[in-house]
Amino acid sequence: MPIELTPHALGALAEAPAAESRFRRLVDVVRGSRRPLLQLQHNPDPDALASGCALKHLFKRVLRLDPVIAFTGSVGRAENRAMMRYLKIQIIPAFKVNYSHHDLVAVVDTQPGTGTCRLPPGVTADIVVDHHPPLAGAAPVRLSLQDESYGATSTLVGEMLLANGIAIPQRVATALVYGIQTDTADLARNVSPADERVFAQLYAMADKKILGRIQRARVPEEYFRCLERGLRHAQVHDVAVTTHLGEIEHPDLVAEVADLLFRLEGMTWSFVTGSSARVLYASIRALETEGLDAGAVARTVAEPRGSGGGHESMAAAQIPIPAGLDGPAAAAEALERFLSAVRVKKSLTKPLTVPVAEVSEES
Repeated sequence: MPIELTPHALGALAEAPAAESRFRRLVDVVRGSRRPLLQLQHNPDPDALASGCALKHLFKRVLRLDPVIAFTGSVGRAENRAMMRYLKIQIIPAFKVNYSHHDLVAVVDTQPGTGTCRLPPGVTADIVVDHHPPLAGAAPVRLSLQDESYGATSTLVGEMLLANGIAIPQRVATALVYGIQTDTADLARNVSPADERVFAQLYAMADKKILGRIQRARVPEEYFRCLERGLRHAQVHDVAVTTHLGEIEHPDLVAEVADLLFRLEGMTWSFVTGSSARVLYASIRALETEGLDAGAVARTVAEPRGSGGGHESMAAAQIPIPAGLDGPAAAAEALERFLSAVRVKKSLTKPLTVPVAEVSEES
């Protein structure tokens, strides 16, 4: 639904010079390229899909280029698949891409060196477009358009289109709106004045009926089985609620359940894990007032063999499961690191829904 802008956001209604500068620098670097490629984050979410879609439009409109949008991992969440279907977002699995045919690579909603940026060996990024905190010691790129003050990469890209007078098709505006909505929890998490302003301008252009169809996308039976398993295994440790989903078909279920559990009254943390293809995925949610950075906690959880990061209130980690260790054992190790990092009272542990003795041994 439409939002009421705060006085802070109203004061920023004039287009930011930073957006104009970003646009000029982006065009300068891309100009001269013939076959650019946009590489999305691993297991792309709505923010990545929308940002890639909008950058493709920018390249075509301004530079008459038609970039390929590549991705690794999978798009599993029903809403994300509906978003691609209704808004005609075309992305290509990385294994079908011949990277040697592309003379410029831009990574979107991620950055080199993180677990969510999976470029093939020998392929380097030329451009980074991202809203996540910069990775310390990351390899330099020709152009870095990163700003962690933004709640979504969709805001950063949408602002460039708006500030430079580029016509935005309804489907692109709709994608960007949904990207901002999901990454900021409907403008309630990690939100900046720019997110509010850009969202309001794009929402006026968006197709509200399609937005509704995406948000109410039908889900398969496995979704409910996974949700039931997560609730049945959930534990409350003082002010943190945690669960392990077992083996999952799509890693983005981990983030969805973390959001759900974080709604539990009295909780300041949620921590959810699930394993897929010998990788343990973890999602963390936190109250911003806790004084602990969820991104830093994610990096601690991922040590020593994985990678993690994120924002103050929202983060994720990916940890390869070594030979000799199964998913539940890897999840138990990660849980211990999480509980130690957030310093909760482990003695205050209880099941969320049923006594531990009644929980089946199903993973």
